[in-house]
Amino acid sequence: MKIRYLLLFLFLVTISCSEKKGNKINNEIEHEIVKLDTLKQVIQPEEKIINIEQPIQDFTIKKEYEKFTKGIYLTAYTINTPKFYTLLDSAESAGINTLIFDLKNMNGHVFFRMPQKGFLESENIKPIIDITKVVKVAHKRNMRAVARVVMFHDQLTAQRDSLMRPENVDGGYWLESKRKKASWLDSSNLEVQHTLLLIIEEIAKKGIDEIQMDYVRFPTQGNISEAIFAFQREDTSLAQKDSTYVPRQKSDIIKQFVSQAKMICDKYNVTLTADVFAIVSWQRPADINATGQDIKKMTQHLDAIHPMIYSSHFNKDFGFRKDIPNEPYFIVYKGSILSKKHANSECRVIPYIQSNSWKVNYGYGYITAQIQAVIDSGSDGYILWNASNRYYQTLRWIREFDNTD
Repeated sequence: MKIRYLLLFLFLVTISCSEKKGNKINNEIEHEIVKLDTLKQVIQPEEKIINIEQPIQDFTIKKEYEKFTKGIYLTAYTINTPKFYTLLDSAESAGINTLIFDLKNMNGHVFFRMPQKGFLESENIKPIIDITKVVKVAHKRNMRAVARVVMFHDQLTAQRDSLMRPENVDGGYWLESKRKKASWLDSSNLEVQHTLLLIIEEIAKKGIDEIQMDYVRFPTQGNISEAIFAFQREDTSLAQKDSTYVPRQKSDIIKQFVSQAKMICDKYNVTLTADVFAIVSWQRPADINATGQDIKKMTQHLDAIHPMIYSSHFNKDFGFRKDIPNEPYFIVYKGSILSKKHANSECRVIPYIQSNSWKVNYGYGYITAQIQAVIDSGSDGYILWNASNRYYQTLRWIREFDNTD
């Protein structure tokens, strides 16, 4: 009997302990639920708050021209290093409002991912640039994003495919120099033009603000008299069939190509600009005939032109001066005034200025003299050019110059 009561007692104790343990667990669960409900009450009102006075900025929206352009040129390789961001910090503090960066260079490399169309092959495509990302980075710093695209100078293609080059009067294909490898394509070759226009359209689709064409001209070095371009062969054939046919000039070819590029850019709301030889600013017939860069014709289809007015590129006695390489104010002012004179009134004139020490006494006075010349000429801004992208000292000088105004 005693054993029976003992077993009953133990059974009741076990049940009681289980209930207490269960009650404790239930209480803990209920406590966590209360805490969660309380947390929800705190979080939910915050999630519903929308600040309509400070909307999220969309850095993909295209940026219009500033009143006065202050630009800086960077290579695709600089864009892919930490130096890119430190340079942008310095540029931003110096008031730079335009970033120009390579998407196709003189070598023939295309620095973004695109299909191998036209004359492009795998060796041309070097996709190290995310265009959308660079645009957003530029816009976040209130800078326009400008793609520099080299046109008819393309070493990879010229050396791989001679059919893309001009012909030689003695047969075969023209070469600028017997000592150097081929670098130039035939600017009037329709396949060449078609491929370049495809590249322009691929870039225009990606939210860029502007496409800046460089080397949009015919070659000028080497024995040009021995070169026969595609349009000349075609014109000779047409003239033989029709005595009234008027042969085209190189400037007609460049104008037509620029007009085609402009139609593409307009389709995507992208501005189109072009770099021009410094000497072309003087618009001497010999220079127009050699390059095909007739400013009056070109600027009918351009939003801006960029004469590359580097004093180091002129002969020392140019313009009856004593030492033109070290007289940057004179050459930049003169080149800018002449460019404005010949350009369409709706087309901006934004010269490239020298930002390096090649053949000149480079310093604070040199860079600021160029900037002052741009201002005094009534031009629409300037772009700094340093092929090595060494700008830190120049940007410090620009900050100092601007602070003295």
